[in-house]
Amino acid sequence: MKTSYISTQNLWNAPRTGAARLQAELAKANEEVVTGTHADLGLALGSRTAVSLALRRQRTDLDAITQDNALTSLRLDGTQAALRTMREDADKTLKELLAATVQQRGTLVATAAGERLATLASTLNGSSGGQYLFAGINAQEAPLTAYAGSPPSAARGAVEAAFRTAFGVDPGAAGAAAITPAQMAAFLDGPFAGLFTETAWSGTWSDASSRTIQSRIAPDETAETSASANAAPFRTLAMAYVMASGLGTGSLSAETQAVVTDRIAARLREASAGVAGIEGGLGTSQARIKEAETRMTAQKALLATRIGELEGVDPAEAKTRIDRLTTQIQMSYSLTAQLRQLSLVSYL
Repeated sequence: MKTSYISTQNLWNAPRTGAARLQAELAKANEEVVTGTHADLGLALGSRTAVSLALRRQRTDLDAITQDNALTSLRLDGTQAALRTMREDADKTLKELLAATVQQRGTLVATAAGERLATLASTLNGSSGGQYLFAGINAQEAPLTAYAGSPPSAARGAVEAAFRTAFGVDPGAAGAAAITPAQMAAFLDGPFAGLFTETAWSGTWSDASSRTIQSRIAPDETAETSASANAAPFRTLAMAYVMASGLGTGSLSAETQAVVTDRIAARLREASAGVAGIEGGLGTSQARIKEAETRMTAQKALLATRIGELEGVDPAEAKTRIDRLTTQIQMSYSLTAQLRQLSLVSYL
């Protein structure tokens, strides 16, 4: 038997077809009320969809830079705290050296310098977020080898070997009292200073990279956001501490001790000023990051407004549409129920 378009079954199914379409539109309208955006951006925006996607990519890029800047700021805070500690220790050592008597310089100052040399190595090996602060771009490698310890470090061995070559005795040996001021000055300014050049330092003390980290702090801006243990102020500070603690100053004559003391004081002043300079440079980077964050916050707000204008829906219009569709669906259900009570057989 073939059912024609005027059959009872056709009358029953006609409202059902319309109800399915209305339910799909209702679900779409509900989604738009909840999300505040068009359910189908491609259909709603047409050719402007590419503009919306480009704006979203810009905002995603800014969000990623903002997250990276938070980690960078944390690393810079740790670096600044370490730099401040090193500079303060250098200044304390200088004050103690200048205040000590000749007899004290060989014991008290040497002991303090030895302890601060160990602290220097520990500080330069500090880390944040799993990355070493003073390793440069080689952030996964501990930058500095401690001077003291057992077995003796390569750095200590190089210093003692240079002293032995220059004077024929070990540091602190009884024969060191015969070293003249001129001999000591030549040694400190020559072979000893050569042990703290960047090349020698990298061969005995440091595994850090001399290249510092350059971070992207804004879409079109980068900044230096780390320091390297190979920087001259750190090498100079280590040199001063080794002079004070590793050359057996107490075994030298008073005149020769005066030469060593003068060199130590000069190196401490130089190192303190250099560390302060690094603090200032990184402080500038911190200020630039804050300025970049302010600009990016404004940019993200502008992008959010523009995206909202493109993708947003009118909540009042969407609510009116939901009410209209709900009414139509209810009418469809009511009509279907009435039609189910009808039959063409009754009219034959």
